[in-house]
Amino acid sequence: MRSPAADRRRPTLWDGLLALLVAAAAAALFFFLRPAESNFLTASIVLDGETIGTYDLTGLTEPVTLTVDQADYPLTIRLEPGRVCIGESACPSQDCVHTGWISRAGEQIICLPNRLVISLTGGQQEFDAVTG
Repeated sequence: MRSPAADRRRPTLWDGLLALLVAAAAAALFFFLRPAESNFLTASIVLDGETIGTYDLTGLTEPVTLTVDQADYPLTIRLEPGRVCIGESACPSQDCVHTGWISRAGEQIICLPNRLVISLTGGQQEFDAVTG
């Protein structure tokens, strides 16, 4: 003898309400857990484990171009108010150039052949959904 639940194949009203509740919870988490905009932004440039420069991006009034000749593959870093990118690089893969502009605290540009990392930090601490 089959149970009544086994005979039912169509979703019920309760199934629809549960799906709507799950979608609403996901949208709320997406909205509340997105990174906050910081009131200031700092770019730190680290080459081969040593910090070669720290720049306040919110304090810039005009674009700045830096040339890093001491790297294995020379590269050019472009700094503008609120954002930074690697404009040119002689490295073989060009992944750092293809990363493009970064402008939010926590973002990074990494050039593995040069062992170069550009990290952005901001005025507000960020967290993720896993660690809180």
